[in-house]
Amino acid sequence: MPAKTLAWESLSISPASSSSVSVLGSAQFPNPTKLPFSGTGFLGPTSWSGAFDDNAELLPVDHSVTKSTPIDPQQVARGAQVLFLLENLPLYVEVIEKRFAIASGWVLGPPLMREVFKVLGNIYRNATQDATTKYARLMDLSREFFRNTLTPMETYASMGLSDYFALASPRWEVISLLFAFVGTSTYQVPPHSLGLEQTDDATSKEGLRQICIQASETCLQFCNHLGTLSDPLAWAMIQHTVFLSCMHGSSDHRSWQMLGEVTTTVFALGLHQPVTDTKTPFFLAEIRKRTMVAAYSIDKEFATFLGRPPRICWRYCNIQYPLDMTYDEIVAEPDARDAAIQRLDSAGWNIDGRLDKGVRARASLIASIDQENVLEVSLSNQLDGLEEKVQKTRRKSDELRQSLPSYLQWREDNDHQEVASLHLEFLYHEFLLLQTLLKRTGKGNDDLIIKASEIITILLHMVSMETRAGRIHPLIAWDLCYIGLPAAGVLCTELLRRSQPQPNLFLASTTPFPRSDIIQKLSVFVAQLKTFVRQEEGDYEICIKGQKIISQALDRVLSAAPVLVADSMPAGNAVEEDVDFMAFLENFDWEQEMRLTFGC
Repeated sequence: MPAKTLAWESLSISPASSSSVSVLGSAQFPNPTKLPFSGTGFLGPTSWSGAFDDNAELLPVDHSVTKSTPIDPQQVARGAQVLFLLENLPLYVEVIEKRFAIASGWVLGPPLMREVFKVLGNIYRNATQDATTKYARLMDLSREFFRNTLTPMETYASMGLSDYFALASPRWEVISLLFAFVGTSTYQVPPHSLGLEQTDDATSKEGLRQICIQASETCLQFCNHLGTLSDPLAWAMIQHTVFLSCMHGSSDHRSWQMLGEVTTTVFALGLHQPVTDTKTPFFLAEIRKRTMVAAYSIDKEFATFLGRPPRICWRYCNIQYPLDMTYDEIVAEPDARDAAIQRLDSAGWNIDGRLDKGVRARASLIASIDQENVLEVSLSNQLDGLEEKVQKTRRKSDELRQSLPSYLQWREDNDHQEVASLHLEFLYHEFLLLQTLLKRTGKGNDDLIIKASEIITILLHMVSMETRAGRIHPLIAWDLCYIGLPAAGVLCTELLRRSQPQPNLFLASTTPFPRSDIIQKLSVFVAQLKTFVRQEEGDYEICIKGQKIISQALDRVLSAAPVLVADSMPAGNAVEEDVDFMAFLENFDWEQEMRLTFGC
């Protein structure tokens, strides 16, 4: 589909041309400022409602609509424009199927997203087929979406996936989810396999992304105006956060701001303190667990990435581990679902050693708990007992790692990329602790160098495995940038220190330093970084900046004569320049400058 056919202002029929049809009449909807009590969302034990909890059955709850108000006709028209973009639904399906062929995802799996596309396709086709005035039909459909979005969703225990999405799909939050998912998928599939070959590939791909981001944001604005609170809204917001981080970069304020909206929504839904009820179907309860894990995990990634306090704290939550089941098993009929549950151990892990079920969701929660422990030490301004706190946190990390089943324990002969990536996460958390200790106390330099070298070694091993297998997992670029660059920066700084003639320029060390081996590994690392980080990704410039700094450091170490790496570097003899460059390396916030991508 050429990019020019995917223009945002796609409706070719203006309101004036359809004046004979009353398409702009004021639709009557409940006043969003007068929503019933149930619209408040989750209320905890210290809330103002706590005094009435014991007598809740005596208090009448009015679920009726108390007042109506017209929705702005311009919003209805804007909604019709968004719905017209469903004309290109076959293209969107092609994009997400190519993404699923690479990574199925663990928050919003294939059965869920395929059902969304199927139902929305039917809705759009039924509304527009044989229509003499498509614009009028889309305006009517837009009004229906507004009405549905205002209506709370009622579920029941035996509800199936198709029944749920027959109810959930004609809502603006689900349209937002669709476009955010498609937009994110364009970053997760090979650049020349997006089905946009009819015209300039880069232009078409960028055009599709711009349409997806605008459509998703517009639908979220509709939901915000209506005061919507629903499970699909949380899904849409999480996916939109990932989309923003891919498009603009993880350090962009829009990504951080959207994460705040995610946090607000999961708290309002009560996903952080789930309760058992008789109205929630099994599949929805499991998706809620995954949704909360996703919000918690992204929160920890952003907090680490930006060096800011996390918004979601474990001590205030009762986050449940998702069961180690495939998405197909989660949404299956009761007999098939129960059979799958029988293949789980008492902790909820599958007993078959399979890595393609719900392992990643559960492992992500464990890794994120460890990450929060690290942040508590790294972001604290208390120096008293820091060394003891670091060692205590490292012991906790080891305990969490040992709690993983045997098939998730890292070994060099394990060729599964996600196991290696999970192992790297724990190594990186330990790396951050050691880095904090060194920066604040001057202790632990040898341990930090050893950990950095271990990270780079495993990264190179992972890329080698993937290359030999003829596949490149989307997590590779994430690991190279987010974890690899900070470790490479530490090794570069140490190389420069040990290259100086004055012994007092580097910290005293009794540990052997394999200089040649580290130079070789860093050279390969830089080459891989150039290969796997795509130019169109949001954090590309930051990654390239880090890659250039490492290359410049290697040039200084290997060159007999000093290499001028930047016009802004001070002039002087070789030693003075190297000292200045080392100071630059030490002050460069590697862990805050690198890439974040969450493949939901």
